Amino acid sequence: MSSPDITQRLATSGQLLVRSETEIGRILDAMREDGSTVTANLRSELMFMSQLLFVEPAKGFMLLSYSNHKPANSAALAELKLTLRCNHRGAQFAFSGAIPQAAVHSGQPCIQCHLPSVMVAMQQQRRAATRVAVPAQAPVSCEVRMGVLSFDAKVVDVSLEGIGTLVSDPTIPLCAGTRLEHARIRHPQHEPIEVDLEVRHVSWVRLANGERASRVGCKILSSPQNLEELIRLFIIDLQ
Repeated sequence: MSSPDITQRLATSGQLLVRSETEIGRILDAMREDGSTVTANLRSELMFMSQLLFVEPAKGFMLLSYSNHKPANSAALAELKLTLRCNHRGAQFAFSGAIPQAAVHSGQPCIQCHLPSVMVAMQQQRRAATRVAVPAQAPVSCEVRMGVLSFDAKVVDVSLEGIGTLVSDPTIPLCAGTRLEHARIRHPQHEPIEVDLEVRHVSWVRLANGERASRVGCKILSSPQNLEELIRLFIIDLQ
């Protein structure tokens, strides 16, 4: 895998649930670079065998090659969501590809799917283990102070390097280089964690409900212990 920390965590725990958008993107891109085979069992009892051609985390989609079996391609496109599996660098990964549709990449037909929001990683020797139950995702929020202004944001990602992503009100005047001190990150199962945030970039997005929001990438500045607690909210040990 592209990050040795994930490999070390998997070697220790045996099973991980990855909810970090950044880490999922890195894993998928490593699969693409290696040319790893991705498979899906279809309702038609056909096996779809493919490879990742392109991963676009910013726009939330990935491209899969067509298999060599035309009926499997047609059956894959008829699914609402593909359940994909990949043996990659000593581990087995399971993830979804929602809303498959026909696309073209470099002049060749392929299948476009939504990027997964969750990925399960398991050591190869544990492939025969019982099916993993994915726990419900609890909300992670952040109370931010900027001068006399105070606002809440949703924390949607924390990567292994301590890069976080917040979604906030688009009217809040945030820009790259802003330092936000004494922010409090809250989670229902943890005491609030106080951190400083260094804004790296800000973009504007439209949420699923149609509302506009700011997507804020920031470096989380905190103690190693607090940072580890935050990472564990998005990269979960299933043992």
